Amino acid sequence: MTQQTLDLTDRQQELLLQGLRFVRSSVAMECRDPSPEVEQQRRDSYQEIDRLETLISRRELPQKG
Repeated sequence: MTQQTLDLTDRQQELLLQGLRFVRSSVAMECRDPSPEVEQQRRDSYQEIDRLETLISRRELPQKG
């Protein structure tokens, strides 16, 4: 696997995190017949999303308010 480093602005980081929240919701709301395989695929997707959120969130976002 090749790793790349991205230099993101705070706004870009926020947009990516918002997008990942949308993706997580999409996975949760996907209509599929329940089965152990489907549940495992869903858990795997959540783990991948969590890893991406961790990578993107390594920098602290500026405090609002």
